[in-house]
Amino acid sequence: MTANQIMELAGIFGWDIDFALDIRSGDSFQLLYQEKVVEGEVVGRGKIIAAIFKNQGDTFKAILDDKTGNYYDENGRAMKKAFLRSPLDFRRVTSNFNPTRRHPVTGKVRAHRGTDYAAPVGTPIWAAGDGIVQKSSYNQFNGNYVFIKHSNTYITKYLHLTKRTVKTGQRVKQGQTIGTLGGTGRVTGPHLHYEFLVNGVHKNPRTVKLPQSKSLTGQAKQTFLANAENRLNTLDRYSELLYANN
Repeated sequence: MTANQIMELAGIFGWDIDFALDIRSGDSFQLLYQEKVVEGEVVGRGKIIAAIFKNQGDTFKAILDDKTGNYYDENGRAMKKAFLRSPLDFRRVTSNFNPTRRHPVTGKVRAHRGTDYAAPVGTPIWAAGDGIVQKSSYNQFNGNYVFIKHSNTYITKYLHLTKRTVKTGQRVKQGQTIGTLGGTGRVTGPHLHYEFLVNGVHKNPRTVKLPQSKSLTGQAKQTFLANAENRLNTLDRYSELLYANN
């Protein structure tokens, strides 16, 4: 696969899988993609048409809808959801969601109510979903921080940024850069501390149940489901051929 295809694949499944934290030995994926052919010669690779990703025992399927250019699962539900699983490009993580973690600076056991992503200083941090910036400020503990209110139910928090690129009251879109990763505030090293709150209660952003995504309806759904079945069957046939050859 090309680097672009790898990023495209991660982008398709980025609402279901946190590629910084959730990838494990034994995971697998299959994909069907277009080839660009000129006078019988393959000159490049086109869009991914269908893909299956198996992650920690769960299977996720995505199929391109030709009409909209968006990806849906095998039941016609949009892959794009209200929140991204990870608010930055996947790198590596230092500390998972752990309610009894010992604080690295003070040495006291206190709730670590979020996820820490270690990545190069300056890595762009994305808004996990659409919303309004509730607070964009600085203090000695959080360093530069941004809180986003997504609805009366959901709030996300981003701490220890090098710089903030949004202001309090500003409306933001999912995937928009709201700041860059850093080491401001009370920290031992540069990282993003990310929190996800549902009705004021901290939840593990990697496993919290997210709002249902939009589904195709009517004739558009029927057309998509027929195409999806064909493409998944094609993917299955290629897999059988591959295993037979091996």
